[in-house]
Amino acid sequence: MTTVLPTPDASIVTRFVNGDENALTLIYRQQYDGLLAAAAERLGHGLAHFRGRVAHKAMLDAWQARERFQNPVALSAFLEEATRQEADIQRHKHAALHRREDQATPHVTVDSIDEAVTHLLDALHAPPVDHVRAAEEARTTKRAHAKAHVERVAGRPKWLLYGGGTVAAMVAIIIGQRVLDKAGSEVAVDRALKGDEVQTLTSGRGQRGTLTLRDGTKAAMGSETRLVIPEAFGRTQRTIQLDGTATFTTTASASAQSLPFSVRAGAVTVSATGTVFTVRHYPEDQAVVVQVTDGSVMITDRSSGAAQRVQAGSAVRWAQGAITVLDGVARDVALAWTRDSIVFDRAPLKSVVPELVRWFGINAALIDERIGDRPVSMRIALASSGDATKALTAAANLTISFGKDDRLEFSAGPEAPTTKK
Repeated sequence: MTTVLPTPDASIVTRFVNGDENALTLIYRQQYDGLLAAAAERLGHGLAHFRGRVAHKAMLDAWQARERFQNPVALSAFLEEATRQEADIQRHKHAALHRREDQATPHVTVDSIDEAVTHLLDALHAPPVDHVRAAEEARTTKRAHAKAHVERVAGRPKWLLYGGGTVAAMVAIIIGQRVLDKAGSEVAVDRALKGDEVQTLTSGRGQRGTLTLRDGTKAAMGSETRLVIPEAFGRTQRTIQLDGTATFTTTASASAQSLPFSVRAGAVTVSATGTVFTVRHYPEDQAVVVQVTDGSVMITDRSSGAAQRVQAGSAVRWAQGAITVLDGVARDVALAWTRDSIVFDRAPLKSVVPELVRWFGINAALIDERIGDRPVSMRIALASSGDATKALTAAANLTISFGKDDRLEFSAGPEAPTTKK
């Protein structure tokens, strides 16, 4: 984006961070034209009429992440990144819609600033979705449909019931056979991934790279990532094992429809055909994160069999069978590396330093355990390790010293002097 957003007044940002909605509307009014221009740049001429939606979403994300902004520049930088991210989501969403339905993109009217502020405040005060109530209503409707079905069946001739019983038995046999076939397939994949002739592809600390797998799938690997490729990959199966994070661009072909490309990560399998998606699961991660840029994927828990389809423009977190939609800052924390940066949102310092080691390949450690839980919020470009260490020392008030083998050692910085009255 070449559009530069204006830097808001520091006093207004302070009120914004403290939850003042009047400050929110002041900043939105000040930034609105810039947000529209930046969004239009990213969307392109054909989708520029969606720039109002992008601006709305970017400001909502900033409000939800307001506690992390330590100065006006940080807020402006966040808005620029959020605008870029939401514009990309809109582009991919409408590109996929056009491919599937061959329809022209509908025109959307861009709000005036007064309308935009009204819609923003309405969104802030909209009642939260009651997921428990919605689930109960769905179950009630399902029970009602089942009861109506039983009543209809009860009135049919007995010979029809006998025939129905025969059909039901046949269906049960077919379903049972499919379950057994699937179980056998999973066992075969297990054996293939543990075979003696698997191919292991790795990226080290501070390394990222792109490679092409034997079936034509492109994999952009993040730092400290390992891909395990079975010997039969591309012939009788297309499942690989991931430890780390990578973006996959798969091929859409006739063979891909019958043999989908799949990634095993943690306790789940992510399956796709003709799509672009990112998966993250490092050994220390408690969850699997999946982001879909184009097409769709199916996430399946290998223990329970529970499955969930995820469409383009979405990112989700799968942990212990529960799925959570990621948006705004939460998505950035897990996946910002795909846009050449890493993000921390009130992360404990003891987990931030290892991430710097991972993504920049530096020899560094936190030697002051007393400050390990100190929260850190910042965004760092994956360009310069020097800039990264400077940003961390400023964000967490640290000092740097050199230990054995030129190791960078972080410890607590000097406390700010108090002013005597």
